[in-house]
Amino acid sequence: MTLFCFMLKSQNEIDIFEKGIQYFNSNQYEMAHSEWETLWKLIGHQPRRTGLKVFLQLTGVYQNIVLGKWDAVRYGIRIAYQRLLENELYLSEWVEVNSIEEFLKKYQEKDISLKAFDELNILKNWGSVHKDLGTE
Repeated sequence: MTLFCFMLKSQNEIDIFEKGIQYFNSNQYEMAHSEWETLWKLIGHQPRRTGLKVFLQLTGVYQNIVLGKWDAVRYGIRIAYQRLLENELYLSEWVEVNSIEEFLKKYQEKDISLKAFDELNILKNWGSVHKDLGTE
């Protein structure tokens, strides 16, 4: 396995990404977005950050649900799904992608409630990465 083939190159970056997941799973989407946006800026204009678009889109979907912007919700879900598929191999080293993929497929063509959105959890899948780092 090539270490850090997807976006995260330091313990600080891993910590920020994980904090975003914790906020997301606690339904604190603005805080999750803030963490992931911080990571986006920290990484800078490098291809390794493209997988982050999935997570930024998800938090944008939440905001658009709140605002009742259904065209923007469907667009965000469609883009998140495309970015997930494009980066699935690399993302799977960090998160469990199947549940995210199924969620996005389910809501591509229909409206989603806040309750349904709150049921999406991002499951970490990086035991082997932490082992390689010697942090497990």
